[in-house]
Amino acid sequence: MRSLDRRAWLALGAALFVGAAAPSFAQSNYPSRTITLIVPLQAGTASDLVARILAMDVGERTGKTIIVENVLGGGGGIGSARLARSAPDGYTLGALNNGIHTILPFTAMKFGYEPFDDLLPVTLLARFPSVLIVNNALPVNSVAELIALAKKEPGKLNYASVGVGSPQHVAMEQLKADAGIDMLHVPYRGGAAATQAIAAGEVNAFWIATSVALPFIKAGTVRAIGVGDRERTQALPDVPTVGETVKGYDYMPTLALFVPKGTPSDVVAYLHREFTTSLKKPDVIKRLADAGLEAHTSTGPELQSSLEAEAKRLGPLVKKLGIGQF
Repeated sequence: MRSLDRRAWLALGAALFVGAAAPSFAQSNYPSRTITLIVPLQAGTASDLVARILAMDVGERTGKTIIVENVLGGGGGIGSARLARSAPDGYTLGALNNGIHTILPFTAMKFGYEPFDDLLPVTLLARFPSVLIVNNALPVNSVAELIALAKKEPGKLNYASVGVGSPQHVAMEQLKADAGIDMLHVPYRGGAAATQAIAAGEVNAFWIATSVALPFIKAGTVRAIGVGDRERTQALPDVPTVGETVKGYDYMPTLALFVPKGTPSDVVAYLHREFTTSLKKPDVIKRLADAGLEAHTSTGPELQSSLEAEAKRLGPLVKKLGIGQF
């Protein structure tokens, strides 16, 4: 067989180059249109705040438009299901709290998808230091006093959440189990509504993101008695952790960025790069900190591993309590 002449070699090399470059070239113009960032909770929540801060910063830096869309219902299940069913092209993203992966799959609320199988993790976005608040009419000033009152009057006290199977619901059920108390669950449609209910004296207690609670706490319309993290938070340095009273207890919600399974790897890499860049900016960190939130980043595999471990821990509790088992 004759060896290829110079022109043939050049033609073959060009063909190989085009073939090898084709997959990357197909995505090289991403993003070329508006990106939608789904938040499966109402506007004004901590998740919504983080999403809007990041959408604005990433958009301003890259010159691309990212709009936040609130899709309510099902404890976040409806919005996350919409994300899972979206085209895997990088134009529909989701800012999802950890309960989507660690709570909802163990309830009776089915949305036609599996979070671990159908959603691809991009990066952690934030941690939400949370605080247990009570209404001012309740004669308690600490977690120990709340427990004592609940034991004295079993079943008479109640607590709010943002829905059956929500992280706040599970967190309070965990506290009830650990402390050996009984309180009635009263679900509301959103953190703002639940906090207003606390302030109005409609319900006795509520786990809420510190960022949402701070204005009410500073105004003196609700009382903070414990924070969920294992250490006290800078936003409320004088408020003890619940773990200081109930040993081993902790509650720390998180928010992370996801895309539908099948999204091209170069698109995922782009999103990871741009969102983590924003999360490391001092002004973004400060804006979140001023609202009582903590900026955090991760790799996709790190996020997946963390959620799997949390699901393994919480799943049995959700099933045992029958949360969402209608």
